[in-house]
Amino acid sequence: MSQMKRNWRWMFAIATVLWSSAVFADPAPMSVRKSLRDAVSFYASFDESLRGDFGRGEMSLSTRFDSGTEKGAFDFEPGFDPRLFRIAKLRGVHGGALEVTGVLPRRGRVFFPAKGNIAYRADGWGGAVSFWLNTDPNTSLQTPFCDPVQITEKGAGNGGVWCDFPDVKPRDMRLGAFPAVASGGKPIPETAPDAPLVRMVNVAFHVGEWHHVVLSWTNFDSGKPDATAVLYVDGKRIGDLRDRDIAMRWNLDKTGIYIALSYIGLMDEFAVFQRALTDEEAALLHRTPDLLAGLKTPAKSDAVAVTEPTELEKLLARGRNGAPPSPPAFPFVAAAAKKYQQDYATWLGVPTSIRNHIGQEFVLVPPGQYLMGSPADEPGHAASAYDETQHPVRLTQPFYLARHETTVGQFRALVERTQYVTDGERNDGGHAHDELAVWQHRPGTTWRRPGYAAPLTLSDNHPVVHVSHTDALAYCRWLNDHGAESVQYDLPTEAQWEWSCRAGAATRFWWGGEVDDSGKVANVGDAQLRAVHPKWPREVMPMNDGHAFPAPVGTYGANAFGLHDMLGNVWEFCSTRFGKSPMELTTNPGDLSPDRGFAVRGGGWSNTPHDARCATRNADPPHFCHSNLGFRVAIKLELAQK
Repeated sequence: MSQMKRNWRWMFAIATVLWSSAVFADPAPMSVRKSLRDAVSFYASFDESLRGDFGRGEMSLSTRFDSGTEKGAFDFEPGFDPRLFRIAKLRGVHGGALEVTGVLPRRGRVFFPAKGNIAYRADGWGGAVSFWLNTDPNTSLQTPFCDPVQITEKGAGNGGVWCDFPDVKPRDMRLGAFPAVASGGKPIPETAPDAPLVRMVNVAFHVGEWHHVVLSWTNFDSGKPDATAVLYVDGKRIGDLRDRDIAMRWNLDKTGIYIALSYIGLMDEFAVFQRALTDEEAALLHRTPDLLAGLKTPAKSDAVAVTEPTELEKLLARGRNGAPPSPPAFPFVAAAAKKYQQDYATWLGVPTSIRNHIGQEFVLVPPGQYLMGSPADEPGHAASAYDETQHPVRLTQPFYLARHETTVGQFRALVERTQYVTDGERNDGGHAHDELAVWQHRPGTTWRRPGYAAPLTLSDNHPVVHVSHTDALAYCRWLNDHGAESVQYDLPTEAQWEWSCRAGAATRFWWGGEVDDSGKVANVGDAQLRAVHPKWPREVMPMNDGHAFPAPVGTYGANAFGLHDMLGNVWEFCSTRFGKSPMELTTNPGDLSPDRGFAVRGGGWSNTPHDARCATRNADPPHFCHSNLGFRVAIKLELAQK
């Protein structure tokens, strides 16, 4: 590669970073952002693969070709041609991008299945598509027509909504919304004066520039002349169709979301919405290219349903043969942690992950010995005067730990079934920050109304906050009502919590010694928090993960034991009382100081990485609650010692 090309790439990378920094710091209300993310029915980031990240239907690409033997018919093949369709790492408007380098033969086109991924209804519906393009329509495209997006069953002119660059010089960009054609009828000619088209004339796009496009529509298939369709480019409304009768009449089993038809260039951040978008939302998507980043469909769980502790007790009572597998010598790598976890579950005769009667998932954490605390030279060591003296700890019993922090929906089940009243509700609220990070009691704040200094409604899959240690134990007692002696729900001890968080790591964080700035493994204070609170006085991380406050559980990556949000998101109560760490080896340590508060661990959304390390300690009284504090449940297993 020539020096000139290398210099050009460096300049392009620097310009991209500067442009991204300006665009990502967006002041839009969190309620608008959340509403947009909640409206997505399909999303492909193209960061790592050409498979969709989030979808309500199938998320893999397939290819359609004109049939080689039958006129008007098609051949369908799973997958795509990797010679023409590939990931361009770190070249997208955010992360990676889809790069298309050529045109498929036999009018081939790739598509995501529409069924489940689009909100079509035969009695009326609306939707939208958002995507980014990087191409020059006048020099890069090789065919007379190119459709970056086309959603249809039978064709663009027969029940299709699409965006294209037509056969004119210089190229235009068009939105088309052509109704389905009755049997024996003819499609509306694109040249007709009343053709359902919106045009952007003489598109001056160039290679190296990213441009944002939104197609939005309402009242398709309503049976009335009330349909609308709008084209937005780079956040601006280009034009619209109004008062049309537009019926797609799709059979979703045969309908595709076709992308990059005869297109050459880059495409990124492709999203389908289950409703129309407003002018404000289209502009926000343009200003904030990473707004949908991190949106993922949860992987199908392999957890075995164990509805009652008594069922797990029966598994444990079946007896075991031979000695248990020996734990790896601490510290150990992620692969060794996963193998040890699986080997111990096999020896114990239980699954590595289970699901209880309210849908909570738990993963098995095997016993072992490790160095608890942090060395004196670790950055952040005892930064808040909470002792982190490093000392050896031995845990002799396995236990299950919840894969995620207890959620709002799970805690609501306790409240609805027992009419439980939390400490925050009894004491007229808990503590919360304001926009200047002032920390004080806020009357009226509860687990239902957390009191964030910006709009945020906690959904059922957010971690519950404003719950005290007393409330957490009440939740555990409720789960224990199913009854068992050797299997009990409880909070983890502080030693169990840190062992589980580390999953074999002796470093500051479970992923290593360096602060993570990807926004993919821990929800801590970052650019999104600063965007919502411009005068926030604390240090924030440079990345923007789209979450100023708590994120839905499982949004961030799991450690080697399969546990999410052990660092960041919200602090978590432990079962044991805080105290000064001993120097000597301790076995299954419990309370350290009977007159101190209960240990809380992990850090949360408002904290710096110094406060979200494996060894960071804090403590709170039993009836105290606040907007950055929740809990995670453990299942204690009391095995007979031989």
